[in-house]
Amino acid sequence: MITRDDIRELANFHSPEACAVTFYYQPPTPLNKSHREESIRVKDLVRNALREAEKKGKNGGARPDLDRINAMAETLRATGQKAKAIFACSKEGFWREFDVPAQLPKSNLLLNQRFHLKPLAAVLDGVQHFCVLLADRAKARIFEIVNGEISEKLDFVNGLTRRGKSAGWQGYDAGHVERRQTNEAIQHFKAVADYIEQYFERGHCDRLLVGCHDDIWPEIHQQLHSNAKQKLVGHFRIDPKSATAEQIKQMASEMLREFNARQKDALIQEVIGEAHGNGRGAIGLRRVLRSLEVGEVQTLLLGSNFQAPGVKCYHCGHMDMHSAPNCAVCGKENTELEDIGDGIVGHALRNNIEIVYIGDDHDEFDKIGRIAALLRFRADQNTPMKVAS
Repeated sequence: MITRDDIRELANFHSPEACAVTFYYQPPTPLNKSHREESIRVKDLVRNALREAEKKGKNGGARPDLDRINAMAETLRATGQKAKAIFACSKEGFWREFDVPAQLPKSNLLLNQRFHLKPLAAVLDGVQHFCVLLADRAKARIFEIVNGEISEKLDFVNGLTRRGKSAGWQGYDAGHVERRQTNEAIQHFKAVADYIEQYFERGHCDRLLVGCHDDIWPEIHQQLHSNAKQKLVGHFRIDPKSATAEQIKQMASEMLREFNARQKDALIQEVIGEAHGNGRGAIGLRRVLRSLEVGEVQTLLLGSNFQAPGVKCYHCGHMDMHSAPNCAVCGKENTELEDIGDGIVGHALRNNIEIVYIGDDHDEFDKIGRIAALLRFRADQNTPMKVAS
């Protein structure tokens, strides 16, 4: 599985000779049992890329990688329903190959100075990697859910002290038994909380959901460490002992979808409100490009179907939505981009800017051009008078 470190490595790669090859393979619905259309499609992509490379005089640098991808055309069907992403530059001895969820827009092959990461980043944004804790006073079960697949990681029982049915003479010992049970439950939840904390410290999951009976939820929540509380989505009602993996996955996934939708809606409202109030919000392509260039952006909001033409100067990094042969900043030659979103995503990844993808069904986000940003600051407001105030 591709990691954030892999993404950062790809985003920072640069080929001055424009020999960076990006290949995405999305398995199609087979038209016949031979799957011949898959290999034909790949060979066509390679042939077109070689033709473009020859026009630009980059044929020598890119050909080894394109030939290698061409040779893979017949074997790609062996990956089943998995998609594949390949990033290569033979001149730099660079080849990275990843299996990814089959949610890419289409198969594609691109040749440029940098890798095209927008399709990959959008797919990985939808990959859910979260932890589900099921617990009561005597038992705890921990599950991981990654991209719709659930697996149980831990199942342990609280070693409660054995005790008989008698509460002592005239019930004298009943209070002692109840306090002992309470203390044992607290120790049990503390042990569970410690394990969850270690789990997150190892970077295994991004979010936490808890399944339990409603009456013990406050006891569990009280013992969770601060890191786990920050990653906590919430809790849902379920019997920890009898719940099946499919029930857990269904309930937790639905809860996480609703949580993510609320988070994104709130973020959109915040950005729009800040922008209209001349605050820490930027909406529309022109304003976002300017904010990216001066380093204002904290979080980039990008529509999953955002696409717009533009230009980029690979000498100074300046991007513009208007086509021009030369860079408006340094005067060097611009490179035409079919989708400036590729350049925006790459810039965001290289500068550790958070990217949040917004689905196609958000009317309010459509009205502002399907691109916006929450800013860390406003450079045009950093005047001595404003700083003093």
